[in-house]
Amino acid sequence: MIGIVCGGGGYPRLVAQACSGKKLDFCLLFMNGFCDCKEWPNVNQLSVNLGEIGKALSFFRKNKVDKIIFAGHIKRPDFSNLSLDKEGIKWLLKLRKAVFAGDDALLRAIAALLQEEGFEIIAGTDLLDDIFLSEGIFSIRAPSVSELKDVQIGIGSAMELGISDIGQSVVVYNGKILGKEDTEGTNSLIERCCRLRSDRKGGILVKISKPKQDNRFDLPTIGVDTIENLYKSGFVGVAVEAEKCIIIDKKAVIRRVNELGLFIIGFSNFLAKKIFIIAGEASGDYLGAKLMEDISAISDQKIDFFGVGGHNMEKAGLRELFSIKELSIIGIFEVIGKIFHVKRLIDKTTDAICKYQPNIVVTIDSSGFTHRVSKRLKKIGCQIPIVHYVAPPVWAWRKWRAKSMYKFIDKLLVLFPFEEEIFSKYNLKTIFVGHPITTDQDFEKPKRSSLQNFLKSVCNIANRANVRIVTLLPGSRISEINKHLPILKEFSTMMVDKYKNVKFIIPTIDNLESHIKKQTENWRVQPIIILQKSQKTLAYYSSDFAVAASGTVTLELAKAGLPSIVIYKTSIITYAIVKFLIKIPYVSLVNILARKRVVPELLQTDCSAKNIFQYAKKILSANESERQKKSFKEIIKLLTTTNNNQAAMEIRELL
Repeated sequence: MIGIVCGGGGYPRLVAQACSGKKLDFCLLFMNGFCDCKEWPNVNQLSVNLGEIGKALSFFRKNKVDKIIFAGHIKRPDFSNLSLDKEGIKWLLKLRKAVFAGDDALLRAIAALLQEEGFEIIAGTDLLDDIFLSEGIFSIRAPSVSELKDVQIGIGSAMELGISDIGQSVVVYNGKILGKEDTEGTNSLIERCCRLRSDRKGGILVKISKPKQDNRFDLPTIGVDTIENLYKSGFVGVAVEAEKCIIIDKKAVIRRVNELGLFIIGFSNFLAKKIFIIAGEASGDYLGAKLMEDISAISDQKIDFFGVGGHNMEKAGLRELFSIKELSIIGIFEVIGKIFHVKRLIDKTTDAICKYQPNIVVTIDSSGFTHRVSKRLKKIGCQIPIVHYVAPPVWAWRKWRAKSMYKFIDKLLVLFPFEEEIFSKYNLKTIFVGHPITTDQDFEKPKRSSLQNFLKSVCNIANRANVRIVTLLPGSRISEINKHLPILKEFSTMMVDKYKNVKFIIPTIDNLESHIKKQTENWRVQPIIILQKSQKTLAYYSSDFAVAASGTVTLELAKAGLPSIVIYKTSIITYAIVKFLIKIPYVSLVNILARKRVVPELLQTDCSAKNIFQYAKKILSANESERQKKSFKEIIKLLTTTNNNQAAMEIRELL
């Protein structure tokens, strides 16, 4: 169920229409004084004053809301005159620092509190199609050369305004900034600037997203009413940032622009620094999103991210070249079967980089793909700096790769402390930047109330003491899931036979949900499938133990202190070749870092339901569980650096 928080303007109506059209269940929370979009008599709805937090939360819980969308502008309130209920007073105390920050900072702080309550905040734009302008001129009347210069002036000024987190619009008139948006809103800005002109004619409205814009909140918006106001006030046109400004009823807006003889253009932010970033799998998508957020946080310039990634990176602002699903390949047989497909993607990526001309290329893990792209770029004489984030595990196999990486990589950022020495001796600038898992606040222990809400609303558990909860992580690729789920099905049956009341939770991502549902539809106990990162963390801290496919996820479990069993199964030929090549005794990252067996590893023929069940019984004893938890704390310390933003700072240095 989606809960829509409705502010001012036409955006709430647009989001509600999208939910209705996609047959998604939704309810409406109207903010008194801002929204009167009450067109849905058959939809549950409530009007509240700003500050009535308890009333709003009760409404959402009553309607079983798990996702919340903020739609429409809500003016920053006068906190001294708020109608605060009991919960509102608690929130105001928690928000005391954010109250004095900018608008987006306050909204992000409010979102964080809602996430603690068990709600996921999503962007309304995720549900909408064709609501942005791409780059180009969309009107019959084209701007003149002098008007385009005014647009450039406006972009620079709007970026400076955005850094202060106050407004998103400026008005330019004859080469000068006539006015900047503040808490008054766009229409008031237009009317104010109209009065400031000497000849009552001319002026361009420029709208741009803030340099650290959270796309879930308050994206710049225009509609037909904006166009009418511009014409009435004697303006000649409007310029909006391409793919970043919501156009309410785009066809009607363009039609009205042409009827009134104005111009409307979409521009790419040519003043921004540009980073082309590539991640080839789910773990890289997680790392990439965190890296993008950190780069944006420490940069005083707007950063445009373009490249290849997944849901997390898109959420962080990535403009996608193609889906990460295209690179979801593992195993020697699997790669051979798609070799021509991968070659086409390498060509497509290389061409895109040459056309985009970024300030820097960042590649993340997936060396089979990313290193080929880097080699191709160097071969054609590309001078763009290339940073690779997450070293290939040469300490495990194919050690010879370390000797030649300096030829196509300018800087290597490594996650494990022992890797710095390995690569540095081969003339490659290598920096240990720590692992993001150590500073990721999303994996910190949730509040007790959030855990209780998760158990009750998602897991349907009233009394935790009477239930065994097991988190299952079968992998992030279809091939892994197909190998592991049949084994986990048999294991789940053994658990139910032994312990009776058992719940299984499978965290996954959107594009794998339907596949996992189909694979688990005939399990005796249907697993609970969750998609949100916040719910995954709640699952970790609610579970007795986890069974996980070997990979980065084992570090997430270590961070959460959740005892684990590591499994992995692949094709017979792939396993035989890998076993021959691998030169270390362990495959799971926690064991490799600890240099001893902290968690059991059940690989290939050992990966059976019977073996998993035997280790599960051991973990459910207090001694084994505490032993793992103690080791996890030491492992997380090994991955920690003094500077939380080290990776982002190394990349900013090259910008």
